[in-house]
Amino acid sequence: MNSEFKFNNVIGDKDKKLIPLLYLKGKKISYLSEKYDLSEQFLRSILSNEFNCVPVNLGFKNKTYYKDEMLYGTLNLKYNLEDLNQNELIAYIKYEQKNKAYYES
Repeated sequence: MNSEFKFNNVIGDKDKKLIPLLYLKGKKISYLSEKYDLSEQFLRSILSNEFNCVPVNLGFKNKTYYKDEMLYGTLNLKYNLEDLNQNELIAYIKYEQKNKAYYES
């Protein structure tokens, strides 16, 4: 049996996930090759595909997005009564009546 067939059909999913973890923990490819009876060349190709990472440079901003950076993330929502539908208007009136004493003090 070749290594690809063994990896795809004989080795279980748990061991397939365990191979890269063992490699990351410092186990050598020769050890993994003997343990799972796979060729070293096949393991190298599997591990290179597993860890195919692309470096990312996040960079930084030079200009400010806002005149006052402390306003970032705040919501400045303004509504007119004309913009509200009937259900929202009823809820607004009920809320005002319920909290009328709070606003008057």
